[in-house]
Amino acid sequence: MKHDRNIQSIVDQFWQSLENANEELNSFITSGMPSTTEKRHKPFVKKWNVMKEKAEMLCDQIEQSSLSVDPVEISLPWSSQEFSSHWQMWKDYLLEQHNRRMKSRMEYAALAQLKAISEDSEDKAIEYLQYAMAGGYQKFFKVTEKSYEQPTISGVKSDGDY
Repeated sequence: MKHDRNIQSIVDQFWQSLENANEELNSFITSGMPSTTEKRHKPFVKKWNVMKEKAEMLCDQIEQSSLSVDPVEISLPWSSQEFSSHWQMWKDYLLEQHNRRMKSRMEYAALAQLKAISEDSEDKAIEYLQYAMAGGYQKFFKVTEKSYEQPTISGVKSDGDY
């Protein structure tokens, strides 16, 4: 068990170092370099992104092998291909937008919550996922008519130009 914690600590330190290096690189790239330099750094950025993906896969593998708990089996509440692809898009969105990876227990609970708030309606569930992604949210929630109203400024409805 102590060995597993040591491995996890090393993986966490490595991942933090990679995130810090990525932030520094992004800061450097967006700091306003000459256009000649921009052309030369694009191949490097592509290679860097491939390396990050491989590092993420490696960290996932190490993490999975050092877990002392077996993941729970996930079954989707609706068997349609449409829901399956929307659910995968939601998981990809969480990773891309919020750097959150769903592990099995989180996914199991999230699917149960989605089924409950959508009142067992696949169409509502997909709508809630789309609404959360469009709004940049980390969590999905029940969408009401009030959620779709235009924002107000000083109690007066606006036309959205502000």
